Amino acid sequence: MSTSDEATPGGVTPEADDDSVLEQLGDVVDVALGEDIVPSPEDPWERRQRLLDSWTAIILAVAAVATAWASFQASQWSGTQSDNQSASAMARADAGRAASDATAAEIVDSQMWLSWLNATANKQADRAKFYRNRFSPTLARAQDAWIASAPTLPSGAKGIPQGTPMSLAIYVVPAQAKADALATSAEHDLATADEAASNSTKYVLLAVLFALVLFFASVATKFSAPKVQVVLILISLGLLAVATLRMWFLPVQF
Repeated sequence: MSTSDEATPGGVTPEADDDSVLEQLGDVVDVALGEDIVPSPEDPWERRQRLLDSWTAIILAVAAVATAWASFQASQWSGTQSDNQSASAMARADAGRAASDATAAEIVDSQMWLSWLNATANKQADRAKFYRNRFSPTLARAQDAWIASAPTLPSGAKGIPQGTPMSLAIYVVPAQAKADALATSAEHDLATADEAASNSTKYVLLAVLFALVLFFASVATKFSAPKVQVVLILISLGLLAVATLRMWFLPVQF
């Protein structure tokens, strides 16, 4: 008998032993693949925790974006406030200089008119004409209107008009008109700056509210008690709703 035909002790050849092992392994694979694997039921606590984590993530994402937007708007309105305050200050300075020029022009006109009046009263025609020709355009128009308003006496002669040319509404020094316009512009710029400051403060308050939302939502994940988590999430949701509603009605600055 040859060596290859010899059997191992017990009467089992090595080839037969290998075939038996492979068959057993195949049976195990067939059983594993043929049987339906039934997943274990989800724990109610795990499902509740997963829902709470999902809501917390949504709240944190919305609050983070809203906080960034509120901070941006607060910065924009603060810049608008600063710009308008600067514009108001410059307009007031220009208005002050224009008012000084107007005062100087009114003094010159008053002196010229008083000199003309004195020369006219003393019947110094040449001197009166000299002053009359040197009236400013504004005083000259007011002078013509003032003389035209002189009442007619019973004798048919012209009487003395009431007041002075400077008291008429037609007498407006250009520098004074400029000063008034600049003062109005300064008031408008200041009002705009105050409104911008108010909007900036409101956006800062909203940023604080959104920060509280972030705080309560993030703290909720640190507690293991479900009731505490739910309460904290509800608080954060309430603050988020209030802050978002307030922000919806605020003006936007780009």
